[in-house]
Amino acid sequence: MISMPQRLNTPRLTLRVPGGGDAEAIFAFASDAEVTRFMTWARHVDLDDSSDFLDDVAEGWSSGEDYCWLIEHAEHGGIGTVACSFSEHGAEIGYVLARSVWGQGFGREAATAVFDAAQSIDDLYRIWATCDTENAASRRILEGLGMIYEGCLRRWSPRPNHADRKAGPRDVFMYAWTR
Repeated sequence: MISMPQRLNTPRLTLRVPGGGDAEAIFAFASDAEVTRFMTWARHVDLDDSSDFLDDVAEGWSSGEDYCWLIEHAEHGGIGTVACSFSEHGAEIGYVLARSVWGQGFGREAATAVFDAAQSIDDLYRIWATCDTENAASRRILEGLGMIYEGCLRRWSPRPNHADRKAGPRDVFMYAWTR
């Protein structure tokens, strides 16, 4: 079992374990069609979806394999989530941010905090992430973390909220950092 900090602080953000009281904050961005366009999970249609998500997050923390933090900003409140999942391949990171805060560097700031925490695990040799080939903002975050582009994985991942969802799995770019 891998242990990750329950709270991470950056100059502008607090990353913390989300709880049952965070369903409305999560629903605010997880129900936005534009925000969820490139996500691998279905857009939330009601608060029950967000509550179910929070149950999954609690289970992930308990298992020691899947960690998700709520990204909080002093002025804006809960503005997104950032996650780190562990497997035999290493650690995978991912993030999602409310549209109202796009372009302000919060994604990179939150991802950096989690990336640094994972990178400090001595026997972790690979941290990786994928992003949809159309998601230029996510590419910039991954490159900003110092991850290296490894290639394009063709028809790798369904995007249930994308306009092309009926075309099947979409191409993604693979990025990774290795020790």
